[in-house]
Amino acid sequence: MICIEHVSKSFGPVRALRDFNLRIMPGERVAFVGSNGSGKTTLLRALLGLTRTEGLVTIGGRDVAAHPELALRHVAYVPQIAPPLDAPVRDVITAYASLRGIAIGNIAYKADVMGLALRKLDSVRFRDLSGGMKQKLLAALALATPAMVLVCDEPTSNLDAEARRAFFEALERRASGSILILCSHREEEVQAYVERVIELREGEVVRDELKSRGEPLRLQVVR
Repeated sequence: MICIEHVSKSFGPVRALRDFNLRIMPGERVAFVGSNGSGKTTLLRALLGLTRTEGLVTIGGRDVAAHPELALRHVAYVPQIAPPLDAPVRDVITAYASLRGIAIGNIAYKADVMGLALRKLDSVRFRDLSGGMKQKLLAALALATPAMVLVCDEPTSNLDAEARRAFFEALERRASGSILILCSHREEEVQAYVERVIELREGEVVRDELKSRGEPLRLQVVR
């Protein structure tokens, strides 16, 4: 379970998160939606321990800020902005596979179904890949990890139509008890793959909707 309790974050005079509270249960598939500047990415960064905040974030009962090595052990992440890595693709994949204890062949397979042939990119620096190639590789790394929590920040922003289709098909095959968090400003694209839609505005939840299988979304009043 993920618990976010009284989390706030400011960047100078801008309040990115305002006393934010949320619980996500095992097996939930959740979309964070909202316009740019609504707080979505700040919330994900707080969840992943990538930014300091007021309040408490726990994953599986572990405090993300105090014990990130324990809280994030079973979390995989597809970032919106790729890191500027100088290492060649081969080294990036080898290091990731070693840290996660997964087979390089599984990463290559996940990349291949999204249209990225890794064998042709071994010696290319990661930072020299196109935006689409970077996004496909980052998605392949995360999807190849049997993590119980998968967090995706605008994961399809640089993907072509076929790669987007393959990515979402892979999401549908994830274990039923795992947690999926999709962050997107395109609600219509992600709504079919989640059971819960949470809309943020100015760092607060303004809408939290659930839907049952085969039924339309039903509104939970937030405020």
